Amino acid sequence: MKSSGWKDLKRFYSLETSQKFLYQQYEKRSIQDANQQAYKNCERFIYFLKHGHTFYEQAAIAPLELKPILLFYGMAQLLKACLLTVDPYYPSQTSVLAHGVTSRKRKKQHYRFSKDEVKIQRNGLCMHVLKHLFHLNGLEDERFTMIHLLSKIPEMSHILEFQKQPSTLVKVEKDNGMMIQDHIPLLYNMSAERFIEYFEFHTSWKLKQREAKKLAFDVSLEENPAFATHLHYDLEANQWYIPSTRDSFLGIPEIISHYLLMYNLSMIARYETEWWYELLSQYISDDYVMIERYMEIAEEKFPAYIMMLLEEKTKKTSSKWN
Repeated sequence: MKSSGWKDLKRFYSLETSQKFLYQQYEKRSIQDANQQAYKNCERFIYFLKHGHTFYEQAAIAPLELKPILLFYGMAQLLKACLLTVDPYYPSQTSVLAHGVTSRKRKKQHYRFSKDEVKIQRNGLCMHVLKHLFHLNGLEDERFTMIHLLSKIPEMSHILEFQKQPSTLVKVEKDNGMMIQDHIPLLYNMSAERFIEYFEFHTSWKLKQREAKKLAFDVSLEENPAFATHLHYDLEANQWYIPSTRDSFLGIPEIISHYLLMYNLSMIARYETEWWYELLSQYISDDYVMIERYMEIAEEKFPAYIMMLLEEKTKKTSSKWN
């Protein structure tokens, strides 16, 4: 499942390839004048990808103090490229140009990043991506704390465990579907029957087979971690996870978690300069280790997930590519 991210995204740096790709996406959605729209958008699609790449290249050589700003704007450019695959008229109105997220403007005394929160706004890029790319609604004004977002990124688990943060993920096996150990329903305070019913209701999963000490599920599209909301993937360890309790579900794909986290970090880097430099120069709290490790992960994982998202779209139209 490991992806090389930018190396793979460069496949789209061709007007011929991008136009054909966009045409197939638009035709599949019965968009009027699909060929004309693809011709109009193929340059913009490439430029969004390349601009995102430039931000990431600069982030790779930038000091830690500036990384969140560069990474956040890089993420926004990549999401805009993805939006063009489903919404040829983006941006059709100025309201979708805003970031679409808000955070506490002034940090309180004894501020801790892990306890801070962000809120998804009704308009803006974030909500537009949720609706058009992931078909998720009802998340307007939803609030998320930083620790809840971080805890759903499996690569963060070692740091969070070391800092005695409660575990919110549990490993599952991928073997022609997802194999869940029979002790996991107990973590949900459920019988196996209720657990099966719960997952089938809240996800696209379907029970395939009950084996000795295991439940085998078909998970279809959710095997692609770029789309998954109830399944989490460790890109470094090639390991899959599900939330360890009912209360651990976030209901958003990891791509959005990264966007929310990096938005808040970029705002802190821009507007909370005193706290930011104290953290980075004086190592005043566990937040430093957490933030540094997170940015390391996001630098590699977000572009890889964007490629997985685009790759899923090419699979669905692969028969037309010949």
